[in-house]
Amino acid sequence: MNVVLFGEPGGEEEAWFPLLPDCQVLAVSAGKKFGKKNGISYVPLSAVRELEPSHGMAVVSHPYWMPFLRQWKPHAVIGLAYGAEASSDASFHYYRKALNRLCDAVITDSEETMLNLNLRGIPSFYAPGSPSHVLQEAGGVGPGFGTAFDERCVELVDLCKANANVHDLRRSLQELASHKRTERTEGLLEAIERDPHNEALLSLASRYLYVEGRQSEAEHYGFQAFGRCVVANGSRCLSLYRWIAMVQARQGKTEDALNSFGVTAIQAEDKARYQRLLAAYDQQLHALVCADICRENGDLSYALELLERHPAPFDRSIRYQLYKETGQYPKALNLLTQDRPKEPAVEREKWLLLGEQKEQEGCVPQAVSFYLKAACIDQEVISNILRLEKVERFLAAYS
Repeated sequence: MNVVLFGEPGGEEEAWFPLLPDCQVLAVSAGKKFGKKNGISYVPLSAVRELEPSHGMAVVSHPYWMPFLRQWKPHAVIGLAYGAEASSDASFHYYRKALNRLCDAVITDSEETMLNLNLRGIPSFYAPGSPSHVLQEAGGVGPGFGTAFDERCVELVDLCKANANVHDLRRSLQELASHKRTERTEGLLEAIERDPHNEALLSLASRYLYVEGRQSEAEHYGFQAFGRCVVANGSRCLSLYRWIAMVQARQGKTEDALNSFGVTAIQAEDKARYQRLLAAYDQQLHALVCADICRENGDLSYALELLERHPAPFDRSIRYQLYKETGQYPKALNLLTQDRPKEPAVEREKWLLLGEQKEQEGCVPQAVSFYLKAACIDQEVISNILRLEKVERFLAAYS
């Protein structure tokens, strides 16, 4: 199995990636350079193209590689989301979302990121701390002492090697992610028994329980966390109440969820959304109310599942946004063009959708063509073409 590292410009992959048994580890190098260091072979992108993709595994730490990976189609893609990733670059965040959807699994040092990705059905693994190579250089650990990052990498690579069938691999990764979450959940609940007033533990346990499907327990610990937070922090705790609204919506407690959402409706935009949800509730559109509250708080998969099970005449704009956010472009396009397909705003959105679909497939000429058609209606769409050019320059540095 070839494990290919797709890093960041100027990055030193050997500083963070563990050595893997029975695998050839390669890193894509800039400037068409070949070399070898610390057991890792450095090759240009042209050499990666010649590798058999069905025997290749990609480990990716920068989202601009996503179009290339769509074309190369390796057996498995493992994403790395390390650091705060607080980039102000909108293109970076756009491609990060697209890369997350492509990944078979993601390793991150943020529990919040891990839980949010799991809500979207992406197997994600929390591995805090620095890789062992970094700690060894700092004198923190000795040879042979791996970190959580190293352990997760070895575990996931072994799992990918053992599952030749893509469906078996996805099932195995989901089962492993579920097992890790369950272990962490039970650990949090034990910690709360020792420290029952710890707001951070209560809040984190509520989130884990939600993802685990233990909704009534999640609501209980959410309220406990909110109570502790109010005593110390006052109005800063409204975000916790919004989380409680989603937990209640997931249990079908529509009235409670709506009331909880109303408590958090301080800003004008939230007040307007609350009024719309009140109107939907009065019309008995309970699925629409619960779905929108879940969507607002990041549970896109459940929101979409709920709306598809209980379609309503007023949910089409919400379903459209969910299809687009989750990369289901054909469904989004079909929904978009059902009404008034010739209106300029609808035409613009249609060309944008088609452009995004081709962009994320790595089909640059087709994407540019669609974006230019959208730009004839709205000149601001040119920013999408500039985004494409930025990614093309990134990939050109490795070609």
